[in-house]
Amino acid sequence: MERRVGARWIVVIAVVLMLLTNAVPSLAKGASPEVVATAGATEWYEPRGLNIVDLVGAVPDSYLTGSIISYTPGYGIVRYRSGQRNGDTVVITADVYPRFVVDGAWNGTMFGCLGQPARIDQLGTVSPASTVRLYNGTTEVTRQVSFYTYVPSGLNKPIRNPRQSEWQNQYRYWETGVLTSRFTAEDALIVPGNMGCEIVMSNRNYLHLTAVFTVNSPVAISVEVLSTESLTFHSYLGVGYAGLLQPLVNQLNARFGGRHERFQLHIPAEADYLWLNFPAMPVDSYTQFPGNPTANAGRPVGGTYRMDTPQGLSVDHVSSMGLPLRGHWKDMDLAGGTVYLPYMEGVDLAAPEYFVPAGVEYNPCMIQGNCSAALLDEIYNTAMSMQAVYLKVTRTGCGLQQVSLRMVGPSWQPTMAAGVVEGAELTMNLDMKAMDALAEPEAFSATAAGPFSYFVYLPLVARNLCEVPPDSTCTDGPCGWLTGDGRMVDFVP
Repeated sequence: MERRVGARWIVVIAVVLMLLTNAVPSLAKGASPEVVATAGATEWYEPRGLNIVDLVGAVPDSYLTGSIISYTPGYGIVRYRSGQRNGDTVVITADVYPRFVVDGAWNGTMFGCLGQPARIDQLGTVSPASTVRLYNGTTEVTRQVSFYTYVPSGLNKPIRNPRQSEWQNQYRYWETGVLTSRFTAEDALIVPGNMGCEIVMSNRNYLHLTAVFTVNSPVAISVEVLSTESLTFHSYLGVGYAGLLQPLVNQLNARFGGRHERFQLHIPAEADYLWLNFPAMPVDSYTQFPGNPTANAGRPVGGTYRMDTPQGLSVDHVSSMGLPLRGHWKDMDLAGGTVYLPYMEGVDLAAPEYFVPAGVEYNPCMIQGNCSAALLDEIYNTAMSMQAVYLKVTRTGCGLQQVSLRMVGPSWQPTMAAGVVEGAELTMNLDMKAMDALAEPEAFSATAAGPFSYFVYLPLVARNLCEVPPDSTCTDGPCGWLTGDGRMVDFVP
């Protein structure tokens, strides 16, 4: 069996090459993907994990702090530090660990945001639109953002299957870009709703940034923490792409043989979601840019973890997200040439596939293959801790849609999606209008009219009188409840 760990291919930043050659038509406003599904004419969507935005204010920070909330090879990781919800406004402070790119005469810093891209056979998460402020220490550097690309949020279907995503080193979903960064009047960066993004700062090399995201997102669910479980695990030794660390892996395999730990989870009866808070791996073996392939080796990175079921291992998960405990799909390498990945219910946990454990610093010998016996022993014996948080999720929001869930397999093609249309002009136009509203909000003004000499402003008290609909019977596999912007906020087995 082939086992993937993070990226399989060397990451090539085509966006940078297009900018350098002025060949940027595919990123222009209104650019067309191969095939984009319309929202109203489809009968299924892919599952998505619960995004951090839906948990802030409901789950104590003590369970969320340190979680890797987005990770993509080539763009580093974003880790949750703290957050708060005040009504519909969510403010999240995160630690950003970017990657540094050298490509000919161009160089820059690149990093992600709150949405997790759906790459190869991974689940994504959807983040609502946000404004972002960036800090290098105490110095604000938001205006240094040159441009960004992103996967638009919404009720969308993939445009390529997981095998195509792997071979082409692209996401399963259409990605577009904003070549001239947009800012509010207060100089905060505007980021549209997304299933992942890549923010670029040209001619910069930052090891760490602080990002403050402000999101307007009405509460759609109530979340209760039922219990937690602390788990201790060790480094991974098994098949799969090791990138720069292949020389170290060869040394470890020769000395110790294989290892991949499994855990039987102790799940409360009413729990229906899992949040796994796991550490970062201290060595990035997957980011290899042509101009300097080892420039990012010593930076923290995420990695693959999977659910372990009687039917086999699940698809890859590379960040913390709310995972339905009874909703898993078989790893594409174990599913043969299926059109859709098999759905699985049973659940235990396979440890994150980290070749180097947290707590062991990067050493150049790891990519040279000449590490000492003492360091090899330290790598093998160092223990790491992760925390499983068991959640009970209840829908409270209105305007949600229950849909059937499927995950596309290696034999799926975009033409198999019902109700597809060519192009994405409508998607982009709507998105740009939303961004314009954030950038140039209308100022409220009250002009006295008629004989009135003064105004009395009274508080407005309103109640949400909508009825939360019950779960419908899912006859065609499991179902999920989706918001209008494509966030899956509840699951029906």
